[in-house]
Amino acid sequence: MESDWISAGDIEKYGYCPLSWWLSLEEEEVTNEELKQGTKDHEKMGSAIREVKMKEARSLMVENLVLWLAVAATIVSMFGMTFLSPEGFQQQVFLVISMIWLLAATFLLYASERNLIKEENFKEERIMLVLAMGATLLTVFAFSLTLTDENIAMIAQIISLIWLVGACYWLKVSLTLEIEAEAKRKKYNVADGKIEYVDEMEDESPMLVSQIFRVRGRPDYIIDKVGYQIPVEVKTGRVPKGPFFSHLLQLAAYCYLLEESTGKTPPYGIVQYESKEFVVDYDSQLKKLLLTKVDEMKNILESGEVHRNHNRPGKCANCSRRELCPESLA
Repeated sequence: MESDWISAGDIEKYGYCPLSWWLSLEEEEVTNEELKQGTKDHEKMGSAIREVKMKEARSLMVENLVLWLAVAATIVSMFGMTFLSPEGFQQQVFLVISMIWLLAATFLLYASERNLIKEENFKEERIMLVLAMGATLLTVFAFSLTLTDENIAMIAQIISLIWLVGACYWLKVSLTLEIEAEAKRKKYNVADGKIEYVDEMEDESPMLVSQIFRVRGRPDYIIDKVGYQIPVEVKTGRVPKGPFFSHLLQLAAYCYLLEESTGKTPPYGIVQYESKEFVVDYDSQLKKLLLTKVDEMKNILESGEVHRNHNRPGKCANCSRRELCPESLA
């Protein structure tokens, strides 16, 4: 049943106040202006992270393209040299070199294709890669010739220069993308590391699900650090001296979801505020606390009995559901 599932967002609300979470289950729309603004800021942050991921992915591809152009320019140039110096020994040396280039190009193309994001597959790059491979094969063919033709050599040199000009252009494109992505990272305080998952990109970032505890959720983004997937939860508004308890619970939920879905336990997670981020160790104690709270929530869903868990008027005053709350202190 759909009602059996508990989201990581629900866990965050429960950590703030069980009664506030309970009231949110039947809430149709958030009326608190501060929360509305927070939602807008959060969406803006998500779009920025998505843009960083796309720019960095495209920059990587363009870097590969520059490599292919440089390879092709070198090979075409050697192709021309064979017509100026068609001596047997030189032909054999050039043949060996061209075969090495061909093998390297094949391997790098394979490695590149394995790391590409589907929506980032640009047709221009693929055309350039095919032409580079074609230039390599033409060079192999040319090494078998014994004729001397300065016109062919000159044409080959001109083509290689064109390839190099293209390489320079795409290198500029790559550097521009890299600079833009880095500027976005600094502006929005995006955590360091390769971005693997972004909540905004639902087609590429599936919901994380725990079939065991019926918990699910989408972290704002996930970075790759030394082979581990690290969840990052972004929070807008006031920057605290330390992460709020409710935010710790939500982050713990994402760590657990990654642990179950990938089979690899994240060593930590990150709670990111506007000007500060906190690294939170995901240990057995935090995991136990999370699962205890999940059990409490399930019991409340079954019994329907829930109460406020604090005596802080200030907390109630900042709660968007205070007007509906039967136990509000504000």
